[in-house]
Amino acid sequence: MLRIERPVAASAADFHAREVPDGDDVRVWWFEPISPALILGSTQSEDLLNLDRCRQRDVEVVKRRSGGGLVFVSSRHTLWVDVIVPRNHPAWRVDVGRASEWIGEVWLAALTRLSFDFGGRPPSIHRGAQETTTWSKLICFAGRGPGEIFDHRGRKVVGISQRRTRSWARFQCALSLRWEPSVFVDLISGGPEVADIEHMGFDAGADLDVERLRDSFSEALEHALSMGVPSDPPDGDS
Repeated sequence: MLRIERPVAASAADFHAREVPDGDDVRVWWFEPISPALILGSTQSEDLLNLDRCRQRDVEVVKRRSGGGLVFVSSRHTLWVDVIVPRNHPAWRVDVGRASEWIGEVWLAALTRLSFDFGGRPPSIHRGAQETTTWSKLICFAGRGPGEIFDHRGRKVVGISQRRTRSWARFQCALSLRWEPSVFVDLISGGPEVADIEHMGFDAGADLDVERLRDSFSEALEHALSMGVPSDPPDGDS
């Protein structure tokens, strides 16, 4: 069964601390941060940040339990959703990369349904191994991970991180509504210049209807679950 929770407004820290309930259902949690936040990957330190500027700009600093680089979230900059897949659900994939690719396929279907203009060419999904760049250890949207969505110019549209336990996989997805590299330049201590990261994230502008996209994603996920998720390769490990 699919359980979809409508948008919940709270702090980014509250969202990341939210406990996954027991059960056999796939869950969709839509989040609306009440204040901007810089979210560190699990191995990153606050020493990377200019904490004085974060305080001055009322930007919350949060560490997530999944890996990857910094993500800036706000109601203006990102559309945030978590998808939780229980281990005993048919949609569970042992192969971590294939699991993220499946979530990416759902995003691709959702965006296609909207007929949103991505500059005259459709977006694409990254398949295969992680690809790094100069800034990808620092900033999530500077790298390429399995299942993530990019426009034809290579700008990341949807970033995906994955946290796993013995009981479930939690896919944390951020769609870029507005890419503002100056935020990272201002809040990171000794980080990149604007020109270094200017074209890494997609800027949807004001034309993207967020409510329609939420509905489209939920419909695409429900369809994917009804059709069945592609199996792991025979030699997959658990």
